[in-house]
Amino acid sequence: MSKLMRKFLLAVIAPLLIMGVLSFGLTAFLVNRFAEDERYSQLAREANIIEEALTENRPVPREIQGFITTNGVTERIGGRGRQVVDLPILEDLHQEDVIEVQGNRLLTYQVTNGGTVITTIREAPLASSALDGVYVAIGVAFLVTLLLAAGLAYYMGRQFIRPIIDLRAVAKQIGDGQKGVLLPDRPNDEVGELISAVDEMQEQLVQKEALQKSFIAGITHDLRTPLAIIRNETEALAAGVISVEELPEVTDSIIEETDRLGLLIDETLVYSKLAGGMMPLDRTEVQLDRLVQETVERLQSTFQKDGLRLTVVTEPVQRFLDRRMFERVLVNFLMNAHVAAPSGSEVRVRLMSNELTVDDAGSGVAEADRATIWDLYIKQAGGSGHGLGLAISRLILDSHGLTYGVRDSELGGACFYVRFKE
Repeated sequence: MSKLMRKFLLAVIAPLLIMGVLSFGLTAFLVNRFAEDERYSQLAREANIIEEALTENRPVPREIQGFITTNGVTERIGGRGRQVVDLPILEDLHQEDVIEVQGNRLLTYQVTNGGTVITTIREAPLASSALDGVYVAIGVAFLVTLLLAAGLAYYMGRQFIRPIIDLRAVAKQIGDGQKGVLLPDRPNDEVGELISAVDEMQEQLVQKEALQKSFIAGITHDLRTPLAIIRNETEALAAGVISVEELPEVTDSIIEETDRLGLLIDETLVYSKLAGGMMPLDRTEVQLDRLVQETVERLQSTFQKDGLRLTVVTEPVQRFLDRRMFERVLVNFLMNAHVAAPSGSEVRVRLMSNELTVDDAGSGVAEADRATIWDLYIKQAGGSGHGLGLAISRLILDSHGLTYGVRDSELGGACFYVRFKE
């Protein structure tokens, strides 16, 4: 029997057992109380019969047993007639009382007729064999009910737990790396929702594995290309086949490829730290309009060199965020626009109180791709980056709790935007 089944049976049977014991005790108490009331009524009737017999000077019926105390002398009546007995226990009793005689619990009833005290006595109900059958019947009924409940709980528990046990086996197979594992049937309850969640997890694992392979392949390619260039040109320098006139061009190429390697390594490390929560945000009050203006001025020459007009429109905006991280997002948006925009076109940056936008006149982003371009190592069509920029931007913006996305631009291309909370 599984641990979950034992817990389920315990959860079902324990309350039933407690309820049964309490019910049995309460029933026994009420039955005994009712029987005691009936017994006292019987004792009162017998005492009245004895009193009437004494008053009318006639014999007491033999089936009635009691005691008569006159002038300190106690006689037992009934059965074999009157017999003098010494029972000091009968003194100072209430009209209805309980006494213990040789370990037996007895009920008494007393009435006084002149100087004579009449006491009738009977065995207490709980000590009476007449109630044993009642208690046995109650106990048997309780035991049968408990067994039926346990059997029904075991059957229902197996129906309830079987999908969970099957799901455990499925989870182990998924954990071992198996793909396309068949999931158990989904009942229309929370267990079915759990199975659906595991199914969704399995799909996400497959997608993440494919994305991881794509990422590794992309990183490997982007590392191999500049390394091959650097190696070839370094070997050419070592072999002395490059003329003095070509030397500046070759060294510039080596420096450029080295910078590409450094940028790729930097972006990979930043993404790893952000994704692992190892790069906490340093939030301060930032004058966003000044940050946007400074960033645009710093990149202005890069855009002009490629025949692009970089324009900026800002309003005074102040927000609580990490300046360095947010600047990285803005630079990424601008450099993506720089790659996408055709020569001679405009790239426009606009900062309003509730939104920052970067528009370009390129080919835009297809509707179907607007959700996936933020994923790791997904490059835009025609892009020359490593596919890490937007993934890093997503982590930064998510950590700030900001809304972001891409839509069609008024300039005909893409409009990347970030919305601020009021």
